[in-house]
Amino acid sequence: MGNPPFRPVKEIEREIERGDLRMAVAIAKDFAARNGRPIPLAVALKLLPLVAAKRPDRYDAWARRWLIRWLTEGQQPTIEAAADVAASLADLPSEPAVADEAIREVARLAPNARNRDAAVKLDADA
Repeated sequence: MGNPPFRPVKEIEREIERGDLRMAVAIAKDFAARNGRPIPLAVALKLLPLVAAKRPDRYDAWARRWLIRWLTEGQQPTIEAAADVAASLADLPSEPAVADEAIREVARLAPNARNRDAAVKLDADA
């Protein structure tokens, strides 16, 4: 029995579950290089709580990049929805479970194929 096919998005999710930000970012960068686009926006969202925990000094930059992508790749969300998502992103470091659920709920309001398949540029050093 051979090895199963490599599924980078699943591997990123496993690394997030394990709490290994460096490995998740490395796989994401490899995904971007191989596919000519970064990881899906939904996967990038899953990285934010880990970034907040492991690299709080870099969290704001990561959250801003995610928010910009969500705003530009969505179906033009309302300013109210954008404010709600931004507020939830701001709360995520101190209240990860509550903020994560709020972000997912608001982000769900403007879904489209581009949002589900869109990519995020990840740079652990940015």
